[in-house]
Amino acid sequence: MVARGEIWWGEAPDEKGRPFLVVTRDSANEVMQRVLVAPISRRARSVPSELAVGPDEGLPVDSVASFDNLRPFPKAMLVRRLGSLGPRAHEICTTAGATLDC
Repeated sequence: MVARGEIWWGEAPDEKGRPFLVVTRDSANEVMQRVLVAPISRRARSVPSELAVGPDEGLPVDSVASFDNLRPFPKAMLVRRLGSLGPRAHEICTTAGATLDC
């Protein structure tokens, strides 16, 4: 089971594997085959739609979760849990609000 705020390694057949931040609420994660994820990249643009993540969240280097590139992703292709936002999970809502200019 994946949970909101967790960081997972995802592998899709037509693209290179990468880490993703799970954004979907937990009640949907239980029943959906696909979850909404933010891809994680080392290339930071310093915009409000990026959420900083790094070693404290289980990644080897400082990176960002890009909310400008949210996408549905099959749970079955999330193959390894890397870490979690932990007490920072509330920042998902802040970053989503900034992304949508709310």
